[in-house]
Amino acid sequence: MALLRTISHNAHFVQLSSWWMLIKITMKYKIFCLCLCAFYLEAGSQTTTHAWGSVFMNGPYKKSWGLHLDAQVRSAEQSRSVKSWLIRAGLQRKLNTRHSLALGYAYVWTQTIAAGFRSHQPEHRIWQQWLYQHPLLGSTLQHRFRLEERFIGNGQITEGSGIAAPALYSTRLRYFNRLLLPVGTSKPFEQGPFVALQNEVFLNVTGKSKLNGYIYDQNRLYIAGGYRVNRRLDLEMGYMRRHLRLRSTNSHQHIWQIVTYLRPD
Repeated sequence: MALLRTISHNAHFVQLSSWWMLIKITMKYKIFCLCLCAFYLEAGSQTTTHAWGSVFMNGPYKKSWGLHLDAQVRSAEQSRSVKSWLIRAGLQRKLNTRHSLALGYAYVWTQTIAAGFRSHQPEHRIWQQWLYQHPLLGSTLQHRFRLEERFIGNGQITEGSGIAAPALYSTRLRYFNRLLLPVGTSKPFEQGPFVALQNEVFLNVTGKSKLNGYIYDQNRLYIAGGYRVNRRLDLEMGYMRRHLRLRSTNSHQHIWQIVTYLRPD
């Protein structure tokens, strides 16, 4: 009986220790874990498939000041046509090896084809962001907090008949994290294959009543494989599951994406 009590006591201690370690890890990276869990909170929805192509450039830097530029093209459902394209530019300031700030402007063009008419809607954005990164699993986990002031213009009907979308203003907060894991390479990682895991949550701060009516806007969970050609160039291809909260339902999108990352000196 004493032996059984000892085994039971030790098993209980191991169980409590395991739970305590899990709680510590979860609390340390709670934002990252919550964002991943949000991907699975789904209700009745519609599902579509899309393709995206993106180019991101960070640099060159001079005395801690650098440029940011990215361009993206996104397809409509089943990749039948171009749904939208985006150009974003900004100025970055590295505070130290872990922290940086940025300020910039973005232009988005979105096209809608439905019910016998075609329309497009321009959007102007002013954005500010804080990027923080720290070591994790032998690599670096990035956290990005971005605030966007969105000036969504009037929808212009170019074909058929319909009701033009009104202009509106909205403020949106985005939280993004990304973990890049080299595959079988030594440090520093300057060439070779890698796996990328990332997630981003979008929240409507103001103007939600004119959009979907909710604070929560969307979530993007992404996994990709890539190859670092050299320290200035990464090539990547991956899959994104995008969850959109619409006014009356949810939308889930399967997105296949090809990305190029440039880091000029």
